[in-house]
Amino acid sequence: MKKIILITALTSLFSLALTANQGLILAQSPQIAQTQGAIIPVAKVGLGKIRPGMPEQQVRRILGKPTSTKTEFSPGVGDNIRTLEYPNISLSLVPYVNKPKNFFVYHFVTRSSKFLTPTGVKVGDTQSQIIKAYGKPYISKEGNVTFLVYGVGSQDSAAALTFRIEAGKVTEIQYSEQLV
Repeated sequence: MKKIILITALTSLFSLALTANQGLILAQSPQIAQTQGAIIPVAKVGLGKIRPGMPEQQVRRILGKPTSTKTEFSPGVGDNIRTLEYPNISLSLVPYVNKPKNFFVYHFVTRSSKFLTPTGVKVGDTQSQIIKAYGKPYISKEGNVTFLVYGVGSQDSAAALTFRIEAGKVTEIQYSEQLV
């Protein structure tokens, strides 16, 4: 639950930063505007064969039986959230609107170099490798930790791909959609 709240807060922050920057981007020259945080296509988001929006049944076919499964109601979301834990990846799923017993992926996170993004980025890579693969990110810092955040889909989307950087290396890759 704490992770979901944190992820929602991060995606909200990113969304606000993009919205706040829209006015600035319009007032700047096109060269400067292009260097603002990148919006990447959904096709560049995933870990291994796991993709956003993937049905739970497909996740289980790919990763097998999870080490733990938990389904609990989230008042903030107004629906159930199912968490599937595997040794090297954690996924959160929500039900389809018209099919409350069928869940799809809206969040995943790994700290393992076993899972590569569709562009080949993995835990252990450098910040420059991420920027080469994805473009200029929105950058946030918390002490010695740097977060490279990419909007996913469109400027209006509330989804983000985030790379956590510590000591110059990726230590975590995370994707999350803000649930409304």
